Amino acid sequence: MAEFPKRIDCGDFELVKPEATFERARELFEMVDKNRAQLYPWLGWVDFVKTPEDEFRVVQSVAQADTGKYFISVNAAIRGMVGFVQEYKSKQTVEIGYWLDKDVNGRGIMTRAVEKLTGLAFEIWGANRVEIQAAVENKKSWSVPERLGFNRDGMLRQREIVREGVVQDVFMYSKLKSEWEKGKVK
Repeated sequence: MAEFPKRIDCGDFELVKPEATFERARELFEMVDKNRAQLYPWLGWVDFVKTPEDEFRVVQSVAQADTGKYFISVNAAIRGMVGFVQEYKSKQTVEIGYWLDKDVNGRGIMTRAVEKLTGLAFEIWGANRVEIQAAVENKKSWSVPERLGFNRDGMLRQREIVREGVVQDVFMYSKLKSEWEKGKVK
């Protein structure tokens, strides 16, 4: 398996592999903190990132592994993340997760980032299937795979336990390698 690229040019933004520096972790923490109210209903990990030091530990572990996780960088500033959140090697399946700064929503950034990562999943990771799960009530999140032609496989009831007392139904989306290859420009 080939390595994931360190940088991916997406025109008006870049996908950049995480760097294990305290400065980048602080920048990421500030972005999470700024978007905490938007992220909180959907992502349980927000509860555990309370300081730049917490974020630094996360960034260190992500940077040490070549796992297909990327900062979304707009004008050299971190504005979100996209990456493989679950990998099932024996099933040749990978799941993509993402979040984006509310100030850059609506520009197609996440759709293009997920499209790039989907290609990496098939070309570099060797996946046969890419999955995305999105809370039923989080239209912004499930709109991304729908724009990219993923198949909505169904709804998984009470699939995501975000935190104690908060359980969500999620839509499961998938794209198969054969479908992706048909859609590639030749």
